[in-house]
Amino acid sequence: MKGDSVPNKDHICRYCSATQCTEKGQVTGAAFQLRTTDENLSVNWLEFLHLANRREEIREVRRVLSLKLTHGAKAKIAVLNVGEILNYVRTQSPDSRNLSVLHDPEEDDPSHSGIYGFRYDDHLIADLIAEVVQATYLAREPN
Repeated sequence: MKGDSVPNKDHICRYCSATQCTEKGQVTGAAFQLRTTDENLSVNWLEFLHLANRREEIREVRRVLSLKLTHGAKAKIAVLNVGEILNYVRTQSPDSRNLSVLHDPEEDDPSHSGIYGFRYDDHLIADLIAEVVQATYLAREPN
């Protein structure tokens, strides 16, 4: 339900454009930086989808994201564990930053969620989040 915390054991994913990845495809902190107008970092809650496996979850996220944006050929979907993000940022940031990940469903995107607790100029927080990316997938369905 809107505003509920995403459980620490669960996973979220984020669309990352090719410019937010290294030449080798590794996601950088740029993928987790807010725009000046953002109140939170847009992500999708994978377990909310209630699908059989990660491959099906990623396929559904690709479908939903394709309604909102054009997937670049080298764009990635980064998967992260919620508890790992929260713990890592809290223990590694100089101000012991407490982030939160809250469900924020949209009409055509019921798994939409957001990471709250940082601002567009918090580059260190964005870099710390990037350090705990567990897996990446091509944003486009492979041929």
